[in-house]
Amino acid sequence: MAIFTAIAAAIGLTGFFAAAFVTVATLATSIGLSYAVRALSGQPKQSTDSFGVQGKLAGGGDVPRSFGLGYHVTAGSLVYANAWGNGYDTPNAFLSQVIAVSDLPGERLVGLWVNGAKVTLSEGDAVLGPGSMGYAVPEFIRPHNGEGSPTPHLYVKFYNGTQTVADEVMLNASSAERPYTSAHVGKGVCYVVIHAFNDENLWSGFPTFKFELSGVPLYDPSKDSTVGGTGAHRYSDRSTWGGDGDNFPAVQIYNILRGFSYGGKWLYGLQNTTAARLPVANWIAQIDKCRAAVIGASGPESTYRSGGQIDVNAQPANAIEAILTGCQGRLSEIGGFYKIHLGAPDSPSFSFTDDDILSSEPQTFRPFFSLADSVNGIQATYPDPAQGWNSATAPAYYRTDLEARDGNRRLMANPSFDFVPYAEQVQRLQKSAIEEAQRARTHTLTLPPAFWIVEPGDVGEWTSARNGYSAKQFSVDAMVDRANLDTVLSLTEVDPSDYDWNSDGDFTPVTGGGTISNPPAPQAIDSFNAQPYTLVDADGIGRRPAILISWNVQPGISAVQFEVRLALDGSSVTRGRSDRPTAGNLIITQSILPATDYEVRAQYVPSSPRDMLWSDWIAVTTPDIRFSLADFDAALTAQVTTIRDALQDQINEALNRIASIASDVAARAPLNMQQVRSQLAARSEDALAQIDDVRTVAVTTEAAFASFSTTATATWGSTTAFVENSATAIATLDGYAAAQYAVTLNVNGYATGFNLVNGGAGVSTFTIVADKFQIQLPGYNGNAPLPVFTVGTINGVAAIGINGANVYLDGGIFTRHISAGAVTAAKIGAGEITSASGVIGALGVQSLSIADNAATVPVVQTLGSNVSGNGFGVTYFNFNLSIDTTGLSGKVIPVYANLHAQWVNGSTGNQTSTFNLVLNGTAVDGYTSTIASGQLALVLLSGAVNITGNGGVMTVSVVAQFSGAAATYIAAGGNVFAMAVKR
Repeated sequence: MAIFTAIAAAIGLTGFFAAAFVTVATLATSIGLSYAVRALSGQPKQSTDSFGVQGKLAGGGDVPRSFGLGYHVTAGSLVYANAWGNGYDTPNAFLSQVIAVSDLPGERLVGLWVNGAKVTLSEGDAVLGPGSMGYAVPEFIRPHNGEGSPTPHLYVKFYNGTQTVADEVMLNASSAERPYTSAHVGKGVCYVVIHAFNDENLWSGFPTFKFELSGVPLYDPSKDSTVGGTGAHRYSDRSTWGGDGDNFPAVQIYNILRGFSYGGKWLYGLQNTTAARLPVANWIAQIDKCRAAVIGASGPESTYRSGGQIDVNAQPANAIEAILTGCQGRLSEIGGFYKIHLGAPDSPSFSFTDDDILSSEPQTFRPFFSLADSVNGIQATYPDPAQGWNSATAPAYYRTDLEARDGNRRLMANPSFDFVPYAEQVQRLQKSAIEEAQRARTHTLTLPPAFWIVEPGDVGEWTSARNGYSAKQFSVDAMVDRANLDTVLSLTEVDPSDYDWNSDGDFTPVTGGGTISNPPAPQAIDSFNAQPYTLVDADGIGRRPAILISWNVQPGISAVQFEVRLALDGSSVTRGRSDRPTAGNLIITQSILPATDYEVRAQYVPSSPRDMLWSDWIAVTTPDIRFSLADFDAALTAQVTTIRDALQDQINEALNRIASIASDVAARAPLNMQQVRSQLAARSEDALAQIDDVRTVAVTTEAAFASFSTTATATWGSTTAFVENSATAIATLDGYAAAQYAVTLNVNGYATGFNLVNGGAGVSTFTIVADKFQIQLPGYNGNAPLPVFTVGTINGVAAIGINGANVYLDGGIFTRHISAGAVTAAKIGAGEITSASGVIGALGVQSLSIADNAATVPVVQTLGSNVSGNGFGVTYFNFNLSIDTTGLSGKVIPVYANLHAQWVNGSTGNQTSTFNLVLNGTAVDGYTSTIASGQLALVLLSGAVNITGNGGVMTVSVVAQFSGAAATYIAAGGNVFAMAVKR
């Protein structure tokens, strides 16, 4: 099957039939017997041409053109393929293929096989417009990788060769590397477009396909009323072709002899063969034999049908011979005229006796076959659609009586019926071939010129006393017309009963082999479970929340995949897989939070593509295991240490540069230097009190330096104390500056004080050396200082303690100090916020700040007792509702009222009464009822009005009225209430 190109110019047919039909003598030995019979004698013609079924997808530039005859199957030839598109976030989600199935238009797609299994496809399902993806094959509408909603994973679209534009989807599916253009119309070519969605659980490699086709429409002369048939077929109008004759071998051979062409160019078969060379009466009679019904196991069916694919490089003679196998057919050629004879012998067209035979001419007679030529059993092969169109072996047909005749030998023949995909027809052919093959009597004799009109294929009756024949039927296998008009005939005995068939007794039901790949049922994960789990450290302390999942180990599984989602809203939390399914369990820790409700499910991942099912979602609440300080030790220590060390390095640099410049000033002669020294001292024996003051300024070639220090010293013997106050400032040529100020107190070697260093932006430190840090707020606590910080040790390490009893000041916690949602009911003890906790319970309306529409304050008044009476136009209750609108001035307050009453008609005849409910002067509801004398009616009224608060106490009146004839009425009760809504 070639790629989309026009059919080439006519190919010469020289010699196609020259070898097969050169002479009558050749005819007698080459096609005088049917193919099946010659197969029985071990003499079938060997051909290198293949016919019938093409089961594998072809590709490449040397694929011959082909087309189908009758019901057949083909894998086609690949025209184009490309991966493209996105789906389920998968790049190149689709593999799209264009597969040519026939190089002649008009075939129909009637069935589809995918990966060795037949799928649901009715004729016409895949014949869709060029802009659609195609027919979604039901067997491949499934969740992607076993999850989500079912989605089509395989689309099929069929073009029957009449298309005029390229497929639109394929235009979008192409790429720069593999272009598919508008020129890819495939005019005159039947082709299929396949879109297969990538699913790792569905396909193992590229999917394979077999396409069941109807065959091309054929011209059937038996359906042409202008040539002796019945029907609308016309050879000159291809639109009239097609029908049941497309499956008949006689019609198929007729069309091969007339030749196949497209667009005026010849493609296959004979060329320029006229209808006159195919005697229509003969062909119609043989077509009728094909169409004749025979009762089969499934009901009436045509006697002979055939179907298969023909490559155009095959010899037409070989193609015809392969088709003839499906009908026990023979083809004869007499003077350029072609006749066909198939199945049971025709009715006799001539008769003769021994007296008609020219005794002066030689005669030959073969009464029986030699043992080498004898066959008494047959077992044929054929393509079986029920077994995926694979080659099947028919049930053998044995003749035990013939085996006994042949010395108890079973002599088998094994013909191949490549064009017969019908199990019962194959068995009919087997039986008729064995029966016909037993007709061993053959004669060669000469008859006078009166028998000149006899032709090969004719059947004659011979009555012979010498041979014991009484109107015995013989078929003319060959004839030679001599110059003196005598006729030499080669005859073989025939018997129409050889073709008798009784399905009930002769047919052996065929049991299909295991050739079809039916996918296994989807597999669910076995005994899946999920439960809370806690990860512990070496000391047995819980450190992390987790989920433990488990399953049963099964063969054919390469992994187990899982999903975790939040139970609250179903949002995905994490997913993953275990590539060690034999472990039987897995601990899930990623993205898992403590004390949280989750749902978990899992699925097997198969070792070979097949459907898997997800488990049901299992609810799991994780343990409340939270982070501890141990989780932060290493990281936090490292981070703090790094920051601390970096800052300390900068501080050290400032101190070192101050000390270095001071040393240079002292050791070298600066450019300019001034210094002032003073001393004040008092001494008496072991006592000394002294104050020293030194002030220095200096400028060097690299820095400016200024410093002062004052030291106050007091000693008495070995007891000493001093206070030193010092300050230094430097500025350098390279743009660096720093300052230091320190106060040091030293008592007998125990030093305290502070040191303030500033090395520029971000480089400063204030170091205090003291046992306690106290602050005194003037005028409070008797001017006694309060300790805030205390220096001590924790586990032997220096640390700072905070006085926790007085951490926060009055009014020190403000709204900005509290995170949104931080104060929840869980953090407030039951009953902790009461009126005793503050003034909340005692607040008046003026004191409570309520946002509009934030709260309602109900005021309710209920009618205390029932009221009853008689009369007309009576007000049976009237009262007022007081509403305090303090703080609600200008606010709209809805007021509601409802009541129920009943009345009894105390007069004669029907009476009508009306009840009204008036609220603040406005009738808000009314009810009219008519009842008969002595009957009771129930009345329900309700309504509402809006008032506007005035900042004080407001009065709302409520009136219930009754009007009607003399009656007994009872006000059964009611209530009125106001909802003070600030809005």
